[in-house]
Amino acid sequence: MPLIALWKSNPIAFAELTIEQVVKNAGNGALLDGSVCSEELRDYLAQIPSEKLAVYVNQCLSSTFDKAGMVLQDLINELGRRLDYQVINGRYQGTSKAIGYDGIWSSPAPEKSTIIAEVKTTDAYRISLNAIAHYRQELLTNGSVTGEPSILILVGREDTGELEAQIRGSRHAWDIRLISTEALIKLVRPALLTCDIRSM
Repeated sequence: MPLIALWKSNPIAFAELTIEQVVKNAGNGALLDGSVCSEELRDYLAQIPSEKLAVYVNQCLSSTFDKAGMVLQDLINELGRRLDYQVINGRYQGTSKAIGYDGIWSSPAPEKSTIIAEVKTTDAYRISLNAIAHYRQELLTNGSVTGEPSILILVGREDTGELEAQIRGSRHAWDIRLISTEALIKLVRPALLTCDIRSM
């Protein structure tokens, strides 16, 4: 039975499932690019309350289940949609023939700005800013984005000091911004419209 049908048939029981269990009930449970599992998961995330998305984000960050990073990417992209961005989901894993961006967020008119989203569970390891900047250039070259898109790194941990310092000291300081997942969730919640985007 498709994931949406399972959820609607018994929403109370389904609400008790962890995000790991939800993924296992989607398609054949194998979360891969272009899979039925991915399609069903994204359809489900699009229909649940934002508060439930926040619960799932915390579960992805506090546990070590397989594919947690991929699920977090889908959750973050769905939160972007809740902020009225038009979101194109990226691939879970880049290939030699496909650009490895996590999401493209386009704001509505009249602003019409574009953000290339990069999702990281932690800032414990150094991130290749050159690689992320290369994704942007490839997207500009193939026409997937136009103008002057910025890059937004979304990090699971609230303490992003090390990564902030890395960005400030790089040649990409003017193009890359940073936000924690906790701050993003606050932006989505109507009662907590506190912007915590750090300008470099």
